[in-house]
Amino acid sequence: MAELMKLKELLPNFYDGVYDMDVIVNVEQPLLDNFQTLIDQARNNHYAAIANEDGISMFEAMLGITNVVGQDIETRRYNVIMQLLPPKPVTMAYMRELMGVLNIGATLTIDTSKLHVNVETRTSDNAVMQRLSVLLKRLLPANMTFTTFNLLITSTTGTVSTGTDVLYNTTITNKGGSV
Repeated sequence: MAELMKLKELLPNFYDGVYDMDVIVNVEQPLLDNFQTLIDQARNNHYAAIANEDGISMFEAMLGITNVVGQDIETRRYNVIMQLLPPKPVTMAYMRELMGVLNIGATLTIDTSKLHVNVETRTSDNAVMQRLSVLLKRLLPANMTFTTFNLLITSTTGTVSTGTDVLYNTTITNKGGSV
């Protein structure tokens, strides 16, 4: 937000101690401050990354995004940004950049046609993981699959069985070591 000079500082010296001018300045200063706040918010609403609810609503109307009742502001912002993204070749560098822009703390590793995504978020809210899943389904090629794990809240108890059509030797580990 741009900082306005106070009106009292702009008065010439011969107004020092003049009661009428002090009253006028004290009444007009809050009005001017409110006007500056409105100007700053109008400027911010031109950018989806920093827009408030009114700005996000305008983007949604322009992009034809509906069914937003009950969604939080970050999910709505994510949907707008996803619609505004230009088509770009999907590379690992681009995916990592996109994860950073969308504030998804994830590490990406790839082996042949499988992408492993390890997310580190302490939120138990599934919204982050759902947004990540939608992003990956949208960007990854059809012949590529992905697996996501939220390392900070994922836990498994009891016996873990893995199965394929061929028997493989499997070791399951967690942050504390081998299970």
